[in-house]
Amino acid sequence: MQIQFEQNEYTDFLALQGHDIHAPLDVPLHCKLDIDLPQWYTFMQENWDNCFHVFYEPRPILTAESNREMELAQRVGYHSGNTVKRDWGKEPDVDALFKEFLGAENFKRMGIDPDTTLVRLLCYMPGNIFPVHTDLFEGWRSKFNIWDPDVMPTRFSVLLNKYSWGQYLQVHNTMITMWEPGDTYIIPNNVLHCSGNGGVVPKITLTVTGLRH
Repeated sequence: MQIQFEQNEYTDFLALQGHDIHAPLDVPLHCKLDIDLPQWYTFMQENWDNCFHVFYEPRPILTAESNREMELAQRVGYHSGNTVKRDWGKEPDVDALFKEFLGAENFKRMGIDPDTTLVRLLCYMPGNIFPVHTDLFEGWRSKFNIWDPDVMPTRFSVLLNKYSWGQYLQVHNTMITMWEPGDTYIIPNNVLHCSGNGGVVPKITLTVTGLRH
């Protein structure tokens, strides 16, 4: 077996997209949201099995580019055993409930319109990873039927749980750790990012996608 230690199909694909890990990118804290953490924990406890169980694999709703990323990720070792996430918020009533949990003031802090926003609650158990990727917003575009490529939403990553050992969010070359509940970062468009839980307790994140004022 020939091991590709530094270069493979996936690294070639990323290079062709123009991604360069050596080009620095500043990723500052955008804002801090007021989070009622027990409220989210209670929801998850009561709906633990009432969620989508998703792993990193091609899906019909995704673009050809997104599915290509997923195919290449599977070739280098990602699979259903190490990319599992629990995902709440696809149903309209759950999305509406999450917006109530967040409240109007938090949407003001993010600077987005809740009427054109999709909120998802994601949980990665220890040992699971969301591989390096870019966002093309297929779920948001499908929900609001906005397919104009010139209309680009903003993706926020809201770190929900108290930081614990082994957890991280990487945006380009910036590693984010030691967060507090409610710390919120903007994931710039067409920028590679990933998230992982090499720790011992769940890693819980909100992804909030919407149009900025």
